[in-house]
Amino acid sequence: MTDKQVDILAEKIADLLYEKVKLLFDGHDFTIEVHDEDQEQVLLAELAKAMTLLDSYLKAEQYDKCAIIQNKIKRIENKLKKL
Repeated sequence: MTDKQVDILAEKIADLLYEKVKLLFDGHDFTIEVHDEDQEQVLLAELAKAMTLLDSYLKAEQYDKCAIIQNKIKRIENKLKKL
């Protein structure tokens, strides 16, 4: 499964969960707030996972996958800089 497919699946799951929560609140409005600290923790966890993957791909000499992961790491680092 590619990163793009994983992202699409994650979005679908998030949408389904959102709809379920909405039903639980019986149509009343609610908001989900993500604080900068929480966002930073999520990004740091993603960064750690990506770096671990990069290391395993390097050891397995799967350089095409390394390039993809390096791009993902750069995107995560850019998001962290914006916080």
